Amino acid sequence: MFFYFSRFLVRLALPIYLKKLCVSNFNRVPKGSPILIASNHPDSFFDAVVIGSVLRHPIHTLTRGDVFKKPAAAFWLRQIKLIPVFRGSEGRQYLKNHDVTAQESHDALKKNDAVVVFSEGICVNEWRLRPLGKGTARMAYKIWFGDDALPEMKVIPTGVNYENFRGSGKRVALKFGNPISQADIVMSPNEYEKWLREFNEILEKRMNEVILTIPAELPAQEQKSILNAYFNECETPDRSNILLKGIGWIGRIVHAPLYSFFKKKTARLTGKSVFYDSVLFGMLMYIYPAIVGILAIILGAFAGWQAGLALFVALPVLAWVGSKYR
Repeated sequence: MFFYFSRFLVRLALPIYLKKLCVSNFNRVPKGSPILIASNHPDSFFDAVVIGSVLRHPIHTLTRGDVFKKPAAAFWLRQIKLIPVFRGSEGRQYLKNHDVTAQESHDALKKNDAVVVFSEGICVNEWRLRPLGKGTARMAYKIWFGDDALPEMKVIPTGVNYENFRGSGKRVALKFGNPISQADIVMSPNEYEKWLREFNEILEKRMNEVILTIPAELPAQEQKSILNAYFNECETPDRSNILLKGIGWIGRIVHAPLYSFFKKKTARLTGKSVFYDSVLFGMLMYIYPAIVGILAIILGAFAGWQAGLALFVALPVLAWVGSKYR
Protein backbone atom coordinates (compact mmCIF):
# COMPACT_ATOMS: atom_id res chain seq x y z
CA MET A 1 0.00 0.00 0.00
CA PHE A 2 2.85 2.39 0.78
CA PHE A 3 4.26 1.81 -2.72
CA TYR A 4 0.98 2.71 -4.43
CA PHE A 5 0.49 5.68 -2.09
CA SER A 6 4.00 6.89 -2.92
CA ARG A 7 3.45 6.45 -6.65
CA PHE A 8 0.22 8.45 -6.34
CA LEU A 9 2.13 11.26 -4.61
CA VAL A 10 4.91 11.12 -7.22
CA ARG A 11 2.43 11.61 -10.04
CA LEU A 12 0.96 14.62 -8.24
CA ALA A 13 4.25 16.14 -7.10
CA LEU A 14 6.47 15.65 -10.15
CA PRO A 15 4.50 18.07 -12.40
CA ILE A 16 5.00 20.70 -9.68
CA TYR A 17 8.69 19.96 -9.08
CA LEU A 18 9.57 19.89 -12.79
CA LYS A 19 8.98 22.60 -15.33
CA LYS A 20 8.36 19.87 -17.90
CA LEU A 21 8.80 16.11 -18.29
CA CYS A 22 9.02 15.09 -21.94
CA VAL A 23 8.68 11.39 -22.75
CA SER A 24 9.85 10.01 -26.10
CA ASN A 25 9.21 6.60 -27.68
CA PHE A 26 6.97 5.32 -24.91
CA ASN A 27 5.45 2.97 -27.51
CA ARG A 28 8.70 0.97 -27.35
CA VAL A 29 7.80 -0.23 -23.85
CA PRO A 30 5.81 -3.47 -24.24
CA LYS A 31 2.58 -3.86 -22.31
CA GLY A 32 1.74 -6.92 -20.22
CA SER A 33 5.17 -8.55 -20.42
CA PRO A 34 8.31 -8.51 -18.25
CA ILE A 35 10.74 -5.67 -18.95
CA LEU A 36 14.22 -4.87 -17.70
CA ILE A 37 14.74 -1.10 -17.83
CA ALA A 38 18.47 -0.49 -18.43
CA SER A 39 18.95 3.17 -17.55
CA ASN A 40 21.74 5.67 -17.12
CA HIS A 41 22.18 7.02 -13.59
CA PRO A 42 22.92 10.77 -13.42
CA ASP A 43 20.68 11.82 -10.50
CA SER A 44 20.52 9.11 -7.83
CA PHE A 45 17.07 7.86 -6.65
CA PHE A 46 15.40 10.64 -8.64
CA ASP A 47 16.10 8.68 -11.84
CA ALA A 48 13.82 5.87 -10.64
CA VAL A 49 11.17 8.42 -9.62
CA VAL A 50 11.11 9.84 -13.16
CA ILE A 51 10.98 6.41 -14.81
CA GLY A 52 8.36 5.05 -12.41
CA SER A 53 6.11 8.07 -12.88
CA VAL A 54 5.31 7.09 -16.48
CA LEU A 55 5.38 3.28 -16.43
CA ARG A 56 2.14 1.35 -16.07
CA HIS A 57 4.05 -1.63 -14.66
CA PRO A 58 4.79 -1.83 -10.94
CA ILE A 59 8.53 -1.16 -10.80
CA HIS A 60 11.27 -2.71 -8.69
CA THR A 61 14.54 -0.77 -8.62
CA LEU A 62 17.99 -2.20 -7.97
CA THR A 63 19.64 0.13 -5.46
CA ARG A 64 23.05 0.35 -3.80
CA GLY A 65 23.08 -1.95 -0.82
CA ASP A 66 24.75 0.35 1.72
CA VAL A 67 21.56 2.40 2.16
CA PHE A 68 19.83 -0.75 3.45
CA LYS A 69 22.24 -1.34 6.33
CA LYS A 70 20.07 0.44 8.90
CA PRO A 71 16.99 -1.71 9.65
CA ALA A 72 14.57 1.25 9.76
CA ALA A 73 15.77 2.55 6.39
CA ALA A 74 15.71 -0.96 4.92
CA PHE A 75 12.09 -1.43 6.00
CA TRP A 76 10.83 1.71 4.27
CA LEU A 77 12.96 1.21 1.18
CA ARG A 78 11.49 -2.26 0.84
CA GLN A 79 8.00 -0.78 0.99
CA ILE A 80 8.64 1.13 -2.24
CA LYS A 81 10.00 -2.01 -3.95
CA LEU A 82 13.72 -1.23 -3.87
CA ILE A 83 16.01 -4.25 -4.20
CA PRO A 84 19.48 -3.99 -2.61
CA VAL A 85 22.61 -4.69 -4.62
CA PHE A 86 25.72 -5.29 -2.54
CA ARG A 87 29.16 -5.10 -4.11
CA GLY A 88 32.14 -7.19 -3.08
CA SER A 89 33.91 -4.01 -1.97
CA GLU A 90 31.28 -3.59 0.77
CA GLY A 91 32.39 -6.76 2.51
CA ARG A 92 32.51 -10.51 1.84
CA GLN A 93 29.58 -11.02 4.22
CA TYR A 94 27.33 -9.43 1.59
CA LEU A 95 28.34 -11.63 -1.34
CA LYS A 96 25.70 -14.21 -0.41
CA ASN A 97 23.06 -11.54 -1.10
CA HIS A 98 23.85 -11.53 -4.83
CA ASP A 99 21.70 -14.61 -5.36
CA VAL A 100 18.92 -13.05 -3.29
CA THR A 101 19.01 -9.91 -5.47
CA ALA A 102 18.85 -12.00 -8.65
CA GLN A 103 15.98 -14.10 -7.31
CA GLU A 104 13.94 -11.08 -6.22
CA SER A 105 14.39 -9.51 -9.64
CA HIS A 106 13.40 -12.75 -11.36
CA ASP A 107 10.30 -13.09 -9.16
CA ALA A 108 9.24 -9.54 -10.06
CA LEU A 109 9.65 -10.20 -13.78
CA LYS A 110 7.62 -13.40 -13.53
CA LYS A 111 4.70 -11.19 -12.45
CA ASN A 112 5.18 -9.09 -15.62
CA ASP A 113 6.51 -6.22 -13.52
CA ALA A 114 9.38 -3.93 -14.50
CA VAL A 115 12.84 -4.09 -12.95
CA VAL A 116 15.02 -0.97 -13.23
CA VAL A 117 18.78 -1.49 -13.28
CA PHE A 118 21.29 1.35 -13.58
CA SER A 119 23.75 -0.14 -16.01
CA GLU A 120 26.65 2.22 -15.28
CA GLY A 121 26.81 0.90 -11.72
CA ILE A 122 27.49 4.28 -10.11
CA CYS A 123 25.79 7.68 -10.10
CA VAL A 124 27.56 10.84 -11.30
CA ASN A 125 25.91 14.20 -12.09
CA GLU A 126 27.03 14.51 -15.72
CA TRP A 127 25.71 14.45 -19.26
CA ARG A 128 27.16 11.30 -20.76
CA LEU A 129 26.97 7.53 -20.54
CA ARG A 130 29.69 6.10 -18.34
CA PRO A 131 31.32 2.72 -19.12
CA LEU A 132 28.87 -0.13 -18.58
CA GLY A 133 29.52 -2.87 -16.07
CA LYS A 134 28.53 -6.46 -16.74
CA GLY A 135 25.71 -6.51 -14.20
CA THR A 136 22.90 -5.85 -16.68
CA ALA A 137 24.29 -8.40 -19.14
CA ARG A 138 24.60 -11.06 -16.44
CA MET A 139 21.06 -10.38 -15.27
CA ALA A 140 19.67 -10.63 -18.81
CA TYR A 141 21.58 -13.86 -19.40
CA LYS A 142 20.26 -15.45 -16.20
CA ILE A 143 16.69 -14.42 -16.98
CA TRP A 144 16.84 -15.62 -20.59
CA PHE A 145 18.82 -18.83 -20.11
CA GLY A 146 18.79 -19.71 -16.40
CA ASP A 147 16.34 -21.73 -14.34
CA ASP A 148 12.70 -20.81 -14.94
CA ALA A 149 13.77 -18.75 -17.97
CA LEU A 150 11.70 -15.87 -19.34
CA PRO A 151 12.61 -15.71 -23.06
CA GLU A 152 9.85 -13.14 -23.69
CA MET A 153 11.51 -10.53 -21.48
CA LYS A 154 12.71 -7.37 -23.24
CA VAL A 155 15.56 -5.10 -22.16
CA ILE A 156 14.64 -1.43 -22.69
CA PRO A 157 17.63 0.95 -23.09
CA THR A 158 16.58 4.15 -21.33
CA GLY A 159 17.99 7.66 -21.07
CA VAL A 160 17.08 10.13 -18.32
CA ASN A 161 18.34 13.57 -19.36
CA TYR A 162 18.28 16.60 -17.04
CA GLU A 163 18.54 20.31 -17.66
CA ASN A 164 20.35 20.54 -14.30
CA PHE A 165 20.82 18.41 -11.19
CA ARG A 166 20.00 20.83 -8.36
CA GLY A 167 16.43 21.61 -7.40
CA SER A 168 13.06 22.28 -8.96
CA GLY A 169 11.99 24.10 -12.12
CA LYS A 170 13.99 22.03 -14.60
CA ARG A 171 13.08 20.16 -17.75
CA VAL A 172 13.67 16.43 -18.01
CA ALA A 173 13.69 14.34 -21.19
CA LEU A 174 12.95 10.64 -20.64
CA LYS A 175 13.70 8.62 -23.75
CA PHE A 176 13.20 4.91 -24.40
CA GLY A 177 15.44 3.14 -26.91
CA ASN A 178 14.87 0.18 -29.19
CA PRO A 179 14.20 -2.93 -27.05
CA ILE A 180 16.76 -5.73 -26.94
CA SER A 181 15.34 -9.22 -27.25
CA GLN A 182 16.98 -12.59 -26.77
CA ALA A 183 17.26 -13.06 -30.54
CA ASP A 184 19.28 -9.84 -30.99
CA ILE A 185 22.38 -11.48 -29.52
CA VAL A 186 24.06 -13.49 -32.28
CA MET A 187 26.72 -15.07 -30.07
CA SER A 188 25.86 -18.51 -28.68
CA PRO A 189 24.93 -18.41 -24.98
CA ASN A 190 27.45 -21.23 -24.53
CA GLU A 191 30.18 -18.62 -25.14
CA TYR A 192 29.36 -16.82 -21.90
CA GLU A 193 31.99 -14.05 -21.82
CA LYS A 194 31.66 -13.33 -25.54
CA TRP A 195 27.88 -13.25 -25.16
CA LEU A 196 28.18 -10.68 -22.35
CA ARG A 197 30.47 -8.50 -24.46
CA GLU A 198 28.12 -8.55 -27.44
CA PHE A 199 25.15 -7.73 -25.21
CA ASN A 200 27.01 -4.76 -23.72
CA GLU A 201 28.04 -3.48 -27.14
CA ILE A 202 24.40 -3.48 -28.29
CA LEU A 203 23.17 -1.97 -25.02
CA GLU A 204 25.79 0.79 -25.06
CA LYS A 205 24.96 1.72 -28.65
CA ARG A 206 21.21 1.88 -28.02
CA MET A 207 21.60 3.76 -24.72
CA ASN A 208 23.81 6.39 -26.35
CA GLU A 209 21.04 6.97 -28.90
CA VAL A 210 18.75 8.24 -26.11
CA ILE A 211 21.27 9.95 -23.79
CA LEU A 212 22.44 13.54 -24.05
CA THR A 213 26.24 13.74 -24.28
CA ILE A 214 28.11 16.90 -23.28
CA PRO A 215 31.90 16.69 -22.82
CA ALA A 216 32.80 17.76 -19.28
CA GLU A 217 35.79 19.78 -20.51
CA LEU A 218 33.60 22.19 -22.51
CA PRO A 219 33.30 25.74 -21.08
CA ALA A 220 30.13 26.34 -19.05
CA GLN A 221 28.69 28.67 -21.70
CA GLU A 222 29.05 26.05 -24.43
CA GLN A 223 27.47 23.42 -22.19
CA LYS A 224 24.54 25.77 -21.57
CA SER A 225 24.10 26.36 -25.31
CA ILE A 226 23.98 22.60 -25.97
CA LEU A 227 21.46 22.13 -23.16
CA ASN A 228 19.24 24.93 -24.47
CA ALA A 229 19.30 23.50 -27.99
CA TYR A 230 18.57 19.98 -26.73
CA PHE A 231 15.68 21.01 -24.51
CA ASN A 232 14.10 23.23 -27.15
CA GLU A 233 12.39 20.01 -28.20
CA CYS A 234 10.88 19.79 -24.70
CA GLU A 235 8.33 22.56 -25.08
CA THR A 236 7.09 24.42 -22.01
CA PRO A 237 3.77 26.29 -21.69
CA ASP A 238 3.48 29.59 -23.55
CA ARG A 239 4.87 32.14 -21.11
CA SER A 240 3.46 35.15 -22.91
CA ASN A 241 0.24 34.92 -20.89
CA ILE A 242 0.59 37.86 -18.49
CA LEU A 243 -2.15 36.64 -16.14
CA LEU A 244 -0.59 33.20 -15.67
CA LYS A 245 2.87 34.73 -15.29
CA GLY A 246 1.46 36.97 -12.56
CA ILE A 247 -0.17 34.01 -10.78
CA GLY A 248 3.09 32.09 -11.15
CA TRP A 249 5.01 34.95 -9.53
CA ILE A 250 2.53 34.95 -6.63
CA GLY A 251 2.89 31.18 -6.30
CA ARG A 252 6.68 31.41 -6.06
CA ILE A 253 6.51 34.27 -3.53
CA VAL A 254 4.03 32.37 -1.35
CA HIS A 255 6.13 29.20 -1.39
CA ALA A 256 9.57 30.85 -1.23
CA PRO A 257 10.04 30.61 2.58
CA LEU A 258 8.99 26.96 2.70
CA TYR A 259 11.05 26.00 -0.35
CA SER A 260 14.06 27.86 1.00
CA PHE A 261 13.78 25.95 4.29
CA PHE A 262 13.70 22.59 2.52
CA LYS A 263 16.61 23.54 0.23
CA LYS A 264 18.79 24.52 3.18
CA LYS A 265 17.81 21.38 5.09
CA THR A 266 18.63 19.22 2.07
CA ALA A 267 21.96 20.96 1.52
CA ARG A 268 22.94 20.24 5.14
CA LEU A 269 21.93 16.59 4.80
CA THR A 270 23.51 15.90 1.41
CA GLY A 271 26.12 18.60 0.83
CA LYS A 272 27.24 18.50 -2.79
CA SER A 273 26.48 14.81 -3.22
CA VAL A 274 24.35 13.23 -5.94
CA PHE A 275 21.51 12.69 -3.44
CA TYR A 276 20.44 16.36 -3.37
CA ASP A 277 17.54 16.13 -5.82
CA SER A 278 16.27 12.84 -4.41
CA VAL A 279 16.20 14.06 -0.80
CA LEU A 280 14.71 17.45 -1.67
CA PHE A 281 11.96 15.94 -3.80
CA GLY A 282 11.24 13.21 -1.23
CA MET A 283 10.85 15.67 1.62
CA LEU A 284 8.62 17.96 -0.40
CA MET A 285 6.52 15.06 -1.70
CA TYR A 286 5.75 13.60 1.72
CA ILE A 287 5.82 16.69 3.97
CA TYR A 288 4.30 19.42 1.78
CA PRO A 289 0.82 17.79 1.60
CA ALA A 290 0.83 17.46 5.39
CA ILE A 291 1.73 21.14 5.80
CA VAL A 292 -0.99 22.19 3.36
CA GLY A 293 -3.50 19.98 5.19
CA ILE A 294 -2.59 21.43 8.60
CA LEU A 295 -2.83 25.02 7.33
CA ALA A 296 -6.21 24.24 5.74
CA ILE A 297 -7.52 22.76 8.99
CA ILE A 298 -6.34 25.79 11.00
CA LEU A 299 -7.91 28.23 8.54
CA GLY A 300 -11.08 26.14 8.40
CA ALA A 301 -11.38 26.23 12.19
CA PHE A 302 -11.38 30.02 12.18
CA ALA A 303 -12.96 30.95 8.86
CA GLY A 304 -15.13 27.94 7.95
CA TRP A 305 -14.58 24.77 6.01
CA GLN A 306 -15.07 26.53 2.66
CA ALA A 307 -12.03 28.73 3.31
CA GLY A 308 -10.00 25.75 4.49
CA LEU A 309 -10.90 23.76 1.39
CA ALA A 310 -10.08 26.71 -0.85
CA LEU A 311 -6.63 27.01 0.72
CA PHE A 312 -6.05 23.24 0.41
CA VAL A 313 -6.69 23.49 -3.35
CA ALA A 314 -5.15 26.92 -3.97
CA LEU A 315 -1.68 26.29 -2.55
CA PRO A 316 -0.76 23.30 -4.79
CA VAL A 317 -2.29 25.07 -7.80
CA LEU A 318 -0.18 28.15 -7.10
CA ALA A 319 2.89 25.93 -6.76
CA TRP A 320 2.11 24.24 -10.10
CA VAL A 321 1.58 27.53 -11.95
CA GLY A 322 4.70 28.95 -10.33
CA SER A 323 6.81 26.07 -11.66
CA LYS A 324 5.47 26.39 -15.20
CA TYR A 325 5.24 30.16 -15.73
CA ARG A 326 8.55 31.73 -14.74
